[in-house]
Amino acid sequence: MVCIPAGRAVVGADSQRRLERPAHTVELSTFYFDRFETTNRDYDRCVASGTCAPARRLPSATDFAAPDQPVVGLSWTLADTYCRWAGKRLPTEAEWEKVARGGERGWRYPWGNEPPSCQLAHTGGCRPSTTRPVGSLPAGAFGVHDLAGNGYEWVNDWSSACYDGCPGACGEACRGRDPQGPCGGAPFCSLSKMRLLKGGSWFWPASHARGSWRRPEHPESGMHRLSVRCASSYALLATWPPLSSSDPPTKPSAPPPPSQQQHERFNAVVDDADIFQVPVCEQRGGAAADCREPFSYIASNEAEQHLWLPYIENVGGAYVGIGADQSFNFISAARSRWAWIFDYDPTVVRLHYILRAVILDAATPADLVGAFSDARAAQTRKRVRASLGQLPAEQAATIELLGRVREPLRDLYARSAAPSSSAGRFGWLRNPNHYAYIRKLHTQGRIAIRKGNLLTDQVMPAIARSAKQLGVPVRVLYLSNADDQWDMTHQYRQNILALPFDQRSVV
Repeated sequence: MVCIPAGRAVVGADSQRRLERPAHTVELSTFYFDRFETTNRDYDRCVASGTCAPARRLPSATDFAAPDQPVVGLSWTLADTYCRWAGKRLPTEAEWEKVARGGERGWRYPWGNEPPSCQLAHTGGCRPSTTRPVGSLPAGAFGVHDLAGNGYEWVNDWSSACYDGCPGACGEACRGRDPQGPCGGAPFCSLSKMRLLKGGSWFWPASHARGSWRRPEHPESGMHRLSVRCASSYALLATWPPLSSSDPPTKPSAPPPPSQQQHERFNAVVDDADIFQVPVCEQRGGAAADCREPFSYIASNEAEQHLWLPYIENVGGAYVGIGADQSFNFISAARSRWAWIFDYDPTVVRLHYILRAVILDAATPADLVGAFSDARAAQTRKRVRASLGQLPAEQAATIELLGRVREPLRDLYARSAAPSSSAGRFGWLRNPNHYAYIRKLHTQGRIAIRKGNLLTDQVMPAIARSAKQLGVPVRVLYLSNADDQWDMTHQYRQNILALPFDQRSVV
């Protein structure tokens, strides 16, 4: 894939068909674009996996079947399925045009404004009367090949009568930043029955190879000239199943005590005091970007966390997550080497202060449960107060919280430590080895507890910097249900994209 840098791009044309009018400028975020059209070899791997249905190849289409030729005979649905299988997506029309027209240059063709020839484009009248192997045509401004002719390429957008100035115009949906077209490119659209093709093909005249050309087509059409290339918003592709389940990692050894330099890099992440400014929502269940729940989740409401075990077990690396003690379930299963836990609810952060003090004092899960009993309440309170010597401003609020939730925590952790037919060996309190691992990380200072907000430019960017300085990939990122409650703001996206992931990372 080729990285297409963020910036403006000219889309549409004033002097062409109504469908292409008017020319306008859009703003696009950085994205990634396949250098070549999807080949038969690529697509056959998807078919072999059982994910993709075979392309619709006509009886006379043997001239289109070579491994390095672009796969043709794809409906929009087949093209979309392939891109998803590959961990990518279909490009938007605006993205496709940016690549094909040189961005702000607004060229008519990938090479500029010079009229097409069979050396620059493979369209109707050129020989052979079939597709050519990918990479046969010169690259455009961004290093992408075969954007004029060869296979007609599906994009994600629904069709519209024009961009602006006619009945059925796309309007705002095709303007601004990262436009998605009618209905936002959703699976179903009441405004249109047709998806778009771009770039022309070996069959149609050279006019179809114009970058602004738009061809509406029924999504289930799949003639022997319809092809695809994919895009992605991310440099690292997400594939299913994760590598950790198809190629399970070996169990990492316990980490040694970190050096002073490692500690300094790890603890460079500081609290974000702005979380105290986040107001409480007026209603339960209304948590959003600008307010938090009027109650605190001291216990997770996610009952089937064990389903993640096959995907995160022994992946190592670093852990980044929010919420209460469920983070320990994931950290211990993954055997994370470093862990940053943060939350924008001060109560949840204070719960972790309590847990850290108790874990360091409790050798076994049974000891931890007992620390919240009536008989040991005073001892636990003393231990927690002593552990907050470096956080004097938090002592009063944390001790008050302990008094308020001690009994519910005792019952909660007793249940978590009990055998489970469904969860099996999953759980930091259910599995003594997992508990011992969490205790070791806390003893070595490898678990950081921070006040932080997913949506701001404070804690998450700092975690990304620290992880990179430590040379450790983030292998597990746990966001609970934050994505369901909050809009994916620009800063939120930047925070996630800044984290150093690799092929074994699981979100």
